[in-house]
Amino acid sequence: MAQRKYAMSDAILLETADTITGYLIADINQFNTFDPAAFPVTLPDTIKQKVTDAFNEGGDDIGKTELSVKTDIVYQEIQNCKRFLDDLKYWAKKTFTDHPAIQKQFGVNRIGDIFASQPGLIQFMESLPQVIATHRTQLDATGTPAQLLDQAASLAKALRDANTAQENQKGNRMITTESRVIHLNKLYDILKKLDDAAASIYRDQPTKRILYKVTKTNNTQSQQSDSGIF
Repeated sequence: MAQRKYAMSDAILLETADTITGYLIADINQFNTFDPAAFPVTLPDTIKQKVTDAFNEGGDDIGKTELSVKTDIVYQEIQNCKRFLDDLKYWAKKTFTDHPAIQKQFGVNRIGDIFASQPGLIQFMESLPQVIATHRTQLDATGTPAQLLDQAASLAKALRDANTAQENQKGNRMITTESRVIHLNKLYDILKKLDDAAASIYRDQPTKRILYKVTKTNNTQSQQSDSGIF
């Protein structure tokens, strides 16, 4: 994961860039005369476009929101599975009163273990339709609702799909965050070059020089919000 070079929030960096661009529009000829290669006359427009692009990309809050939505869907699917297994447990115990090993195949007395992790629950739900098919005759004979038994496959698919969407969003968020940090680091590099050049250009104009001051780099800093899942 790329780390931020700037010791400020993304929003403050973008505000700083916009502010400096306002000054630079009037001063670009002085910077261009000082170092034409580093400071072309089109630089104010370049900075402004980089800021616009960053705003269009959105911040980490957008990624958090998208992930939160997908996490809520996973949670709902888990609750759907729990209600289903609670109902199924009744019929499994009734049908296989003297067969605890078969009851266990339906999750009886092991719900806590099954729901301990999403992968574990997905694995159990994926195998359940086959378990039901194996014992369908006995379940039907004790009056187990066919509609209940037929739900297993669709619930397993819904849970698996929701989990996949959630995991993909986690990966995409990391990629998006890294891309945004790289983009903003490049913007920060431009501002630092202006800062460094202003120290010479406005050596005898301290009030003018301060307009181009930028917070020092902090190469060890990375925002904690980008290291976690949520």
